[in-house]
Parts: sequence; C-alpha cells; structure tokens
Amino acid sequence: MAPYMKALVTVEGKTATVKEVDIPKPREGEILVKIHYVAQNPTDWKAMKSVQPGRIIGCDFAGIVEDGNGSRWHNGERVSGFVQGSSVDPTRGVFAEYAVIEASLVYAIPDEVSYQDAAVIPLAFATAVQAIFGRLKIPEPSSPAKNGFPFLVSGGTSSVGQYAVQLAKMAGAFVVATGSARNHELLKSLGADAVVDYKDPDWPEHVRKLTHDHLEFAFDCISENGTTEAIVRSLSPEKGGHVVAILPVNEIRDKIENEKIKLESTIVYTVFERPRSFGAFDNCGYATPGDKALWEKYLAILPELLSSGKLKPNRARELGGLDDILSGFEKQQDGNVSAEKLVYKIT
Repeated sequence: MAPYMKALVTVEGKTATVKEVDIPKPREGEILVKIHYVAQNPTDWKAMKSVQPGRIIGCDFAGIVEDGNGSRWHNGERVSGFVQGSSVDPTRGVFAEYAVIEASLVYAIPDEVSYQDAAVIPLAFATAVQAIFGRLKIPEPSSPAKNGFPFLVSGGTSSVGQYAVQLAKMAGAFVVATGSARNHELLKSLGADAVVDYKDPDWPEHVRKLTHDHLEFAFDCISENGTTEAIVRSLSPEKGGHVVAILPVNEIRDKIENEKIKLESTIVYTVFERPRSFGAFDNCGYATPGDKALWEKYLAILPELLSSGKLKPNRARELGGLDDILSGFEKQQDGNVSAEKLVYKIT
C-alpha cells in the first residue's frame, strides 16, 4: 500500500480540491477502511465553506476493512459508518481513498446491500435515532407502544426524515409526515399513516385535525424557513409537547410563551464524545454520554433491519468520483437534490 492517497481537501477561498495526502494510521480502538463509496450530506459543503484549509471533507462512507488493528473486525470485511468530516484531533474525513474510524462505530454491510445503499444510511439514520430515542425518548422498536400515539416528522422526504418516519412507525406511533405532494406516495411507502403538504400554509391546522389535538412529539428534520414555529402551532393546545430540531432553536425558544412546550436542538456528532463546542446547539460535548452507547446499539441491529427489509435506505444517485463531488455540492445548494442522496465511487 502506497503511503499516500487522494482526498478532497479544503483550500483557500472556501472551496476544496483533490490532493495527495498521507494515509492516516489507526490508533488504539480504531480501524483503517478502504473507501469504496461515499454519500453527500449538506453538512459537507457547509463545512467546506467554514473550516480552515487542509481539512479532509466527508462523513458517510462504505468500504472494506484495510487494517482491523486488533479489533473484532477482520481485513476485507465490508463496513459502513460516518465520521465528523473535516475535523482534526483526531483527523477525520472520508472523501478519500482511506479513512480511520473507531472500531465500534461501523456496521457490517449485509451481503444483499450494495456499497451505494450502505453509504447513504449512517449519518442520517444516526441523527434520527438520536432525536427520536435519545431526546424525545419515545418507545423503541424492541418494545413498541401498544397504543399508537401521534408523532410528527416535518421534512419527511429529507434524508433524516425518511429514516425518522420508518423508526417512528417501528416504535408504534401514528406517523404524520410533511412533504411535497409529489412525494406523498413515497412517505406512505415508508410507513407514514398520514401526509400533509408543507406548501399549504395551513398545514399545522391539518395536523391538529389528523391528531385530534393530541400531538405531543415532533421531529423537525428541516429547521429552516419557519418549520419549527409551524410545528409548535400543530402541538396539543392543552398538553403542549416536545419538539427536537436538527438546527439551533434558541431564538425561537425564547419567543415561546407556553411553558408546556419543550424545544431543543440536537447534533449527531456528540456520538463521538469529544470535548467540542457546537455553537448554539443543545446537548453538546460530554453532556450526553449515552449518545455513543445508543448509536452503538443501533449499529448492532442495523444489519438485520436492512436484511429483513424493515429499513429502506434513501434512494441513491451515483454522480461520479472524487473529482465530481464539488459539482454535487452545487446541485444540492441549488435545490436540485430531492428525496435522494448523491453518492460517489472512490475505489
């Protein structure tokens, strides 16, 4: 194995370029993975525009174990997971030919699942798991609710939203999901019991009718352009409720007068349990040491969920290789990616 690899690295001008860099070496408790496919997330292009030059971009990956480094993983095994791309101490980033990750934070890709499908799952699925079971604390699929309580997924056709719909359904919820009219059948196929067009300005009122004013749990997978405020209007007027968002909500929370409404944000990178600040996000750093254990728990059951067909991956659209990722960033920023994930073949 050569000492160098190709990677998409940030450079001056808030952009990135493919460069040759050193292949990372796994430390104790880590493995080295040869990357076959990666998937694109909005956090990737946002990181490119905000971090220092010299960072390797990319979070979601699928590949084979190159160096099990004394872990339970054997060289050649197919694995998938996500990292906090573009971070340092330790260096992380998977838009590259090789990447290092903690040995406990990958899952075994079932034989019938392609690298493309495996790569689109980890970060979005982990975000949904954390929000629904770690923050909202609804019943888990292993012990689903016997009485179907209403649960709202705002942005059901987003990458995170599609997994949230499926997980909430497994948990025994009556799932209401928002999405554009053209994607309503997709949402129903994932398990949504009712769908609402988010383009209808009265959609919170429709949700209240569908849930008979009993909605107490909601997950905002968009958290922009007024979605969180709209969710607050859809909650039970009598009981209030708990809303988790994927972006900071401090300004909105300060304006809520109903003391029965709990509003918080969550960021999935807390699963790595590193002492980092995530700005205005709630639940940061070591405040939630259970996040890693919860993610490890779902990584262990993920292969069976996929093999059995209980969990459907996001639709993948292959766009090329490392050299094509920047054009994919542009497509996503321009709004030309909907209800799908862009993936790239690396090796």
